[in-house]
Amino acid sequence: MRSLSLIWMCAVALAVTGPCWAQPGSAQDLAIERAIALGKAGQFEEGLAQLNPYLQAPSASEAKACYVAGFLLKERFKKENMPGSLSGDRAEAVRWLRQALDLDVRRVAPWRNSAEKALGYLGGTYFDDVVLGVDAFEPGQEARILELFEAHEAVASYLDANLDATAERTEVHKNMARAYRQWFEATGDEAHFEGIVSQYEQALALSPRDMTATYNLAVNIYNRGVAQINAMDENTTLPEILAINESSRALFERALPWFEQADVLQPNRPETLRGLMIVHHALFHPEQEEAYRVQLEKALTR
Repeated sequence: MRSLSLIWMCAVALAVTGPCWAQPGSAQDLAIERAIALGKAGQFEEGLAQLNPYLQAPSASEAKACYVAGFLLKERFKKENMPGSLSGDRAEAVRWLRQALDLDVRRVAPWRNSAEKALGYLGGTYFDDVVLGVDAFEPGQEARILELFEAHEAVASYLDANLDATAERTEVHKNMARAYRQWFEATGDEAHFEGIVSQYEQALALSPRDMTATYNLAVNIYNRGVAQINAMDENTTLPEILAINESSRALFERALPWFEQADVLQPNRPETLRGLMIVHHALFHPEQEEAYRVQLEKALTR
């Protein structure tokens, strides 16, 4: 990565030697040069003030002023290091860099590559914040994490119109499902269990053939039913036993289609066949249990 001083040297060179949209020595040229110098000195607010008259209703002649404004805001964002923000300098930097690129209709501006790299950097920081958000996940934060991902996706799609972020978004949901699993193991809170299910279901809505999400969803639902049964002891009353049996059976029935889908996606996988055999055993389906037991034995001897 180029050093900051080299980037500013390039910016100054562009201001002096690049093709000008206005007449050489114009007020706008001088303002841009002053803004660059002030930015190099860390005086970002003063630099932006120099550009402000040319940012009110910018046209093609102000494209470079938009670019420098975006660059100043990017550098201030880097200096302040405020992750997780959906507003402020980062959002403004993205806005002005995009505006500059949009105004460069002929795509010939000498600063265009620098603007695209700056925009790519900013989009990458949004994704970094997604990763940080998942790593430090707390229930209820998923909407904000997805907003950060969408900000990342918007920038990436702007730079590459053919980009498909479906796989990335799917992984975000799968990782949040795992985070919810950790919370559920720690708290036993039913809402955290439903968080696991919801995140895996959202992942599968995006990527229906994702084997990991399909199988993990099945296992998490099945294990929840098993945990309910295992929680019974000699103090459990008959009405409680009946209620638990009904609840656990509902969970086993809820898990079964996902085990079946996992078997469709990857036939004869031993882990899935074992799951199908066990869930049919739990549901008192002896014929289906035996059929999957035979399949499992064959799969293990291949």
